[in-house]
Amino acid sequence: MAKVWFIRQENRLIAVGGKPAYERPFESIQWPLDIGVHRFYTDHAPDPGLPAQEVSSADMVLVELQPSDVAAGSSYKVGFYSSPYSPRAVAERLGQPWAEGSTA
Repeated sequence: MAKVWFIRQENRLIAVGGKPAYERPFESIQWPLDIGVHRFYTDHAPDPGLPAQEVSSADMVLVELQPSDVAAGSSYKVGFYSSPYSPRAVAERLGQPWAEGSTA
């Protein structure tokens, strides 16, 4: 399952909410979040802080691909890919983040 993170940049990557906002099959979020191989961002995980923070329009969206998300022969690799969309736009596409059922 691919993980969608809302990230705040403060001299490091910090996970807003302290955990992924969504966990979904990569195929179901690849096109809605515009995740192409050219959007590879990093292979370093974000720090798990900020559990009580509200999402800001300045926050970024990263999609984490696990080994099970990368098909054989694919140009994708394990790591984090940036989405061009804001957390608000992602919530409009995927539903309420961190909600029960947002991980299905």
